Amino acid sequence: MSDAATRLNTLIGRLFREPGLLERLHADREQLFAEAGLSEPQCIALRDGSPDALESVGLHPILRMHYLMATNPGLADSVSIREFLPGLAKERRDG
Repeated sequence: MSDAATRLNTLIGRLFREPGLLERLHADREQLFAEAGLSEPQCIALRDGSPDALESVGLHPILRMHYLMATNPGLADSVSIREFLPGLAKERRDG
């Protein structure tokens, strides 16, 4: 992973762990991006926020989901693992 991708992934990984960081993303994301040392293509991708844009700058798939939920809190209401539960239960039984 490049240094630029590491900076991006580190920032997004911190959003839900570091108190106040998520609020800063909403209040002044440009300042937060600058402090994290993100490149202009990374900033453009984060502003766009689409899964394809986030993938194009090397954001880890799990962190893409985190960022999408950070920028669109209502998204969490439509994300569910219920459809996968039967398969997970079967896998657990069958080992």
